[in-house]
Amino acid sequence: MKTDPRVDAYIEKAPPFAQPILQEARSRVGKACPSAEETIKWNVPFFLLDGKILASMAAFKKHVKVGVWTGMMPKFVDVSDVEELPPAKDFAQQLKTAALAIDDGMTSKPTAAKSAKKAPAAKKAPAKAATKKAPSAKPAVKKAPAKKSKSK
Repeated sequence: MKTDPRVDAYIEKAPPFAQPILQEARSRVGKACPSAEETIKWNVPFFLLDGKILASMAAFKKHVKVGVWTGMMPKFVDVSDVEELPPAKDFAQQLKTAALAIDDGMTSKPTAAKSAKKAPAAKKAPAKAATKKAPSAKPAVKKAPAKKSKSK
């Protein structure tokens, strides 16, 4: 796995209880997905596969949050001890499932169903028109014609 020295620095600065958790999570990601690469996003370590988020971890005052991402649906676990991490086999399976989803998304061609969802842009236009607010029904006020004054 391609490592990032900023992740080393993050682990060093983490609270002492969190350091072994972060190191173990990092090690498990590297073993399950050797082609992943580390980076820092939003000030916490992330693991990417083909530029897509695979996993993340973040240390807090009293716990560490470790997440495996399948698309934009992360599955997080909060732990305060290494023993609270999911079993290594289960964690590896979650990572491999997420990696397969990333690979599938990178190699799959749009299906007819996906294309059909994108195609009816013309059908969306009437729906937008239907959602526009109707003009408020204010009574029309007509001014009375100006009276001509009679000169005597």
